[in-house]
Amino acid sequence: MCEEKYCKDRAENGTIPAVPGIALLDENHLKGLGIDEAHGWTEQQSKAGEIRAAKQCRPLILGKHLRQVSETHCAISKPKSPATGAFWRLRRFYFLFAPILALVCLVLATPLRADTISGTVKDPSGAVVIGARIELTGGNLSQLLLLASDESGRFVAANLSAGKYSLRVAKEGFDDLVTTVDLQGTADLALKLTITAQQTSVTVNEKSTAFANSDAVYRQLRNDGLSDTFRCENFTLPIDVGTFELKSGTITLLGPVNKFETGAVFVGRGHFALKPLATLDTNEMARRAGSPTAEEDFTEVVFRFSPDQFSQFTAVLGTRADTPTEASTAFQHWKDKVRHRHELPEGLTQAFLESETIDNVDADVLAAIYNPKHPPFFNAYMHGSPHKDLRFFLRMRGGAIPQIDSPEEVALVNCNGGGMDDGIWYSQHLKSELQAHTASSQQDKRVFATRRYNIETVIAKNDHLFSRATITFEPLVPGERVLKFALLPTLRVTRVSGEGGQDLHFIQENRKEDGSFYAVLDEAPSMGQAHAITVEYGGDKVLSNAGSGSYYIGARESWYPNLNGFGEKALYDLTFKVPPSNVLISVGKLEGQHTEAGFAVTHWVTPVPIAVAGFNYGQYKKIDFPDTITHYEISGYYLADLPDSLRRFESGALGGMAPGAMTKYALDQARAQMQLCTLYFGKGPYDNIYITEQPNFSFGQSWPNLVYLPISAYIDSTQRWMLFGHIDSKFTGFVQEVTPHEVAHQWFGHGAGWASYHDQWLSEGFAEFAAALFLQQAVGPKWQKDYIEFWERQRVRILEKNNFGISPNDAGPLWLGIRLISPRSGQAYQGVTYSKGAYVLSMLRSLMRADIGSGGDPDQAFIDMMHDFMERHRDTPASTESFKAVAEKHMTKKMDLQQNGRLDWFFREWVWGTQVPRYSFKYELQPAEGGKFKVQAEITQSEVDENFAMFVPIFADFGDGMVRLTQVGIAGNSTKTYNFVLDRKPKKIALNVYKEILER
Repeated sequence: MCEEKYCKDRAENGTIPAVPGIALLDENHLKGLGIDEAHGWTEQQSKAGEIRAAKQCRPLILGKHLRQVSETHCAISKPKSPATGAFWRLRRFYFLFAPILALVCLVLATPLRADTISGTVKDPSGAVVIGARIELTGGNLSQLLLLASDESGRFVAANLSAGKYSLRVAKEGFDDLVTTVDLQGTADLALKLTITAQQTSVTVNEKSTAFANSDAVYRQLRNDGLSDTFRCENFTLPIDVGTFELKSGTITLLGPVNKFETGAVFVGRGHFALKPLATLDTNEMARRAGSPTAEEDFTEVVFRFSPDQFSQFTAVLGTRADTPTEASTAFQHWKDKVRHRHELPEGLTQAFLESETIDNVDADVLAAIYNPKHPPFFNAYMHGSPHKDLRFFLRMRGGAIPQIDSPEEVALVNCNGGGMDDGIWYSQHLKSELQAHTASSQQDKRVFATRRYNIETVIAKNDHLFSRATITFEPLVPGERVLKFALLPTLRVTRVSGEGGQDLHFIQENRKEDGSFYAVLDEAPSMGQAHAITVEYGGDKVLSNAGSGSYYIGARESWYPNLNGFGEKALYDLTFKVPPSNVLISVGKLEGQHTEAGFAVTHWVTPVPIAVAGFNYGQYKKIDFPDTITHYEISGYYLADLPDSLRRFESGALGGMAPGAMTKYALDQARAQMQLCTLYFGKGPYDNIYITEQPNFSFGQSWPNLVYLPISAYIDSTQRWMLFGHIDSKFTGFVQEVTPHEVAHQWFGHGAGWASYHDQWLSEGFAEFAAALFLQQAVGPKWQKDYIEFWERQRVRILEKNNFGISPNDAGPLWLGIRLISPRSGQAYQGVTYSKGAYVLSMLRSLMRADIGSGGDPDQAFIDMMHDFMERHRDTPASTESFKAVAEKHMTKKMDLQQNGRLDWFFREWVWGTQVPRYSFKYELQPAEGGKFKVQAEITQSEVDENFAMFVPIFADFGDGMVRLTQVGIAGNSTKTYNFVLDRKPKKIALNVYKEILER
């Protein structure tokens, strides 16, 4: 979800005018570069890349291959590396290979007889393996018969007699495969190799795969049908703030599983109502549903629940009835809905609910069956009028909608694809918590806590990924046996094993269905102790070849089994084996590297717990960039060649690209920003940072000590003009902001994480503010123009109305985060979370800033606050409430408007509210005694309610640029007059010169 992404589509729309002699980016090409989409890589392009990669897999000329191996060894291996012996063994194998091929040719030249052994050699992902060595012994063979698999992975051994044969398949980078064949005529074998990883192998065998989706209780749940039916008249079922009225019809129970009731189907006439308690939720309901309460008539509803919730239905189980066919139809429709995943989601709710953590409801019920004390949950899926798929969730652990990183237990979601009312209508804490004022974003809803990930990964030459991940965890709820992970559905699990090496049951349905990954423990782990499981998996869609040695990296949060996403921090120990032509840059610190069996092996370890692990990959060149002030270790990685998407500009607009020089420029920006962030926010959480180029055109991202910058950040302003055919100020702004923004995420997002989607503005908004700070403090004496333009861009992003007449600010308050997105307000999340979030911090800085003549650093109170904020949240995610408490600790006396030591007024206006004032300003200047000048200023604030209050800064220009004089307070829709005296005559006096206070 969102996650650390910084993708701002600034220059995408419309036809770009042509300039004679210059190849321009057209709209469709821009979309292909990723300006309209975060990753800019469609499934069709990805498949085409796979086909292209497969066609390029040809047997190498022996001499050339030897040179590659030798050069790799010299470049990567350390002296006396353990890989040295493997390298020389590899050399001997290739010298022997020529006579082997000659022998194969002689064998194949003999006439064929009836008895034949043939086969196809594939890797664990199903891709064919070319040039595998096949050794055949036994039967009528007097000596070893050697074969090699061809370009389709095929081999044939003919002219054999009946009998028993032994067949061994060998290929560099794979474990040897040995099998026996009792030949009686013709045998065609399907042979699947396993990748050799450092101290690991990805094993696929019948025994292991037999544990997939085969847990006996899970199979019962998956195949469950209908059971007894009862008449239902005027039955009311209250569930927290929601109420179900089953007016007339039947209720049919699902078949009991392990003697537990886990679901029911109602068909007939019913009504559902949900009335929010809080004003903010009422307003959001009105925006979404068109009414302050949700009211829905339904004709069918499927209930699924933990067994302890069945008691709520016992009162309705009276007179038995025949099961209507409508109940079977309704249950089948439910299966079709919840067991189907749209790979290209039609709307936001599909994107949320059908992500890599899509609910497998049967697996969720399984957890409750295996643990009678499992935290209760209750799901209702309504088919009514006018909404065909309205879903109500109550989940006591993990959150009602775990996909949005929130501890809120109750939710109502309208799943309407691309419909205008699609979205999350309600998401909130329990009614009892709201009434008791105990609801908090910092509630821990995890079932298990992750302590460590040990992941060994192989990236094959066809870009497929194979991994073995050992996850060390600790249970937080007694009795739990089912762990749910986020894992890209195209990565297929082949085996899950326990600490003793025993196979464990696991669940992973088809990737186009409810294909989330769950591991099932044999018994509940003991509380207060660390436990571990190991997961072996492989597949594609993590890497997409962008051409010329560059790769798009997808599934950045789910390329490994991720237990709790950004909700916690853990230690990572990561080993990667990749083809030596490519370089892999990972989170953590590089602890060692060597070559092994034709692969480049690197080992990375995180010195401190982090929230997420990732890597970048391609034919990178490295530049180290020292920082003698803060002593951070800074390195840059760049791509020497353009990706395929930009190759057509190689002889034109981008012909003069200097990626090395632009990398030094990006590193200079990164170094300056790290120095600035250290000054304003405290020591960074990591001692090293890698700044890496990626082929995405307008998408940047920041992982712990690893920054992904778009290739557009490596294109200078002249080249951008040649690409677009004009100077695009919005895209220029993006390029100015992206590096300092992403570097700042080392502090905001990774140093201090966020507690829930409500609080993500503390990451994105603060990083955006830090980009503004960079433009003000780190670009030299002529900073004013860029700084003012930055805040003007933010103001426009917040207040500019779209084709529906809705601005991002109109969509709702900053507090709603990702839920601001709707079919009518697609840019609301970025406009509010990024831009308004930045403004909130900017306005706090302005409020805390000392007036002219006060002495010392005017930002010192603000700096102290931000240092305190970072220290308090190094190990605990930050919430809006916890940041508010820090701000209240450091606020100035003037800021205490309510004389209660709290900033309720400020957060009510800017975080939980949507009002934005308009200001007008005029002044008169008159001579005063002693050569001084008297200023009479008049400020008018409008378009707010009577309780809205703000302090606005006043500036004066005495000939050397604008300097801040003071700030003045004003409340409601009113006009205030202020008089003050200046020692010298100003050229001009103005209000809010640097746009740091949000106004219309």
